[in-house]
Amino acid sequence: MEKYFLIASGAIPGAFCRYWMTLWGAAWWGTDFAYGTLVINLIGSFVLGLFLPLLDRGLFPPDARYLVAVGWCATFTTYSTFSWDTFRYIQEGNLKLAAANIGLTLFGCLFATWTGVTVAKIL
Repeated sequence: MEKYFLIASGAIPGAFCRYWMTLWGAAWWGTDFAYGTLVINLIGSFVLGLFLPLLDRGLFPPDARYLVAVGWCATFTTYSTFSWDTFRYIQEGNLKLAAANIGLTLFGCLFATWTGVTVAKIL
């Protein structure tokens, strides 16, 4: 039960941060481009890239993963997890998995979005 509490304790502020950053990006730079989302993805990727190695070095208790990585980062941005997985594949020398992750995520998500929009038009 403690894991769920930690996840929720990170997820709620992560969701609010995402919302506020999206509004801030639109107010600061306009809405012609998803600037807020870009900033969110960059910050989330940085936080996860900083946090997980420090966690592995024992600088945080193991359960902090639920609060920061699974809770906050996952609701702030899922892109941080995507970039971490891809980075890990590259670091391990598995360029095929890195390329597959990039290609499948990019084109798969675009296709899934197109499919959703298409289904929504039919309904």
